[in-house]
Amino acid sequence: MVKPRQRRVKTSSPQDDLISEFSEGQGVSQRSREKLDALKERDKSKESDVHDQPLFSTSFEVDRILLNYIQPQVDNPRYLPVIIPPTQKAEDIAALSDCVVCEKGILENRLSKDHARYADVEREILAIKELAETLRHNDLIHLITVWRANMSNYPIVAGHRRYYAIRFLYGGMVKIKVKIYLKKPENVHILRHVENFSRAALSPPDALKSYMGAINELRSYLGEEYEKNKFQLTCSHLGLSKSKYYRYEKLVKYEASVMPLLVDGYVTQLKDFPDEISKAENKGGEDAVHQYLKAILDAKEFLPFADVGQRNVEPESAEPEIQKAPKSRGRAKKFISFPKVEVAQTSAIKRLLSEDVTKLDLGIEWDSLDLDDTKQLEDVLKTIIKKLSDA
Repeated sequence: MVKPRQRRVKTSSPQDDLISEFSEGQGVSQRSREKLDALKERDKSKESDVHDQPLFSTSFEVDRILLNYIQPQVDNPRYLPVIIPPTQKAEDIAALSDCVVCEKGILENRLSKDHARYADVEREILAIKELAETLRHNDLIHLITVWRANMSNYPIVAGHRRYYAIRFLYGGMVKIKVKIYLKKPENVHILRHVENFSRAALSPPDALKSYMGAINELRSYLGEEYEKNKFQLTCSHLGLSKSKYYRYEKLVKYEASVMPLLVDGYVTQLKDFPDEISKAENKGGEDAVHQYLKAILDAKEFLPFADVGQRNVEPESAEPEIQKAPKSRGRAKKFISFPKVEVAQTSAIKRLLSEDVTKLDLGIEWDSLDLDDTKQLEDVLKTIIKKLSDA
């Protein structure tokens, strides 16, 4: 006997009922509804005729997505020819060549040295590793910007170096917060250009102030640990190279005298200035440095230490300075290159070695010849050999 088919009626769970109530507004208190309505009215009152401009009208959201879903773009200037290892096995990673390998703990330039971008890629990798050190200790201030092609493909609009730095630190199986355009922006190349060129470098005094503020915060945050390992912790937290660290430290040491020179614009860059301070320090200690910095202040312009030091060490002389002939541009020759002259007869060389060529009529003005001028000697030698060969 076949049992009659039972008809089942789905009953809603308390959770379904609760969700339904909230979607219809039934589960929200009167006070909450009033607050939400007030927020809507407030936002509506702030709208103006500028809200249809790109800054306000572009549809985007901020969400966390898997790093493996983010795709670098070949047509972006920050793109590196990266190949992701198929597995984490050492043999698979070692097999990759003629590319940049980027995975957790690995960021290597394996392009051939005659590749057109080899040197550029080397510099980019160095900058990415410095950025990675910063991200190891700090939040990502500027989010990577992508657009959603599909749920597992998010092409990068801006943020390639941040992408490589995060992959180098943590690999691809991590979720990161990104800014997502809901569709491909029509002005994607403009956005990339703005991203790459919008970071104006800080002025020298602002850069030094920023560094001093950062190290003071590190000192307060890390305490004794920072004092014991200042170099490594500063470079790691701030993403500085060794050379940049020592440049900044040299400026901080003489900050009271250096800052006025930066503020007044007598020194306009921080790359060579610390090296000149070191030269003064090596020459005469801190006193020499203060004399050097005062000389710049008095001159109201940047002066290399060699110029200032020369003024200080040369004794004054009552004799008039001998006017030296102006030096020709370029590097002075120190060696004579034997002229490439074809000699048809060996007699020309014999006469050159055996006779006093200054007594021969070869059309050379011997009296005006400067024997210390290697260029003149080369020309004379060439003329002698040629004349003797033709004789």
